[in-house]
Amino acid sequence: MTLAIDSYVTGNVVAASLEPQAVGKCDPWLRRLLTGAQFFVKQKDGRWAPQGCQLGRACCFDFSDLHEPVARG
Repeated sequence: MTLAIDSYVTGNVVAASLEPQAVGKCDPWLRRLLTGAQFFVKQKDGRWAPQGCQLGRACCFDFSDLHEPVARG
């Protein structure tokens, strides 16, 4: 297992999907929305939120929850 290192700064955007265990922690109605690749934005508190998400802190994830993040260039 490789340790994920978050070297991104607030406001950076990455393309990633969520790890299955992270999706499993969400409410059932959110699981369908959060499955698959999407963009995540780094928040001031160091957590990651789906880009354009209006759910606030209810929908933030740790860097380790992101599967194969790639910087949006």
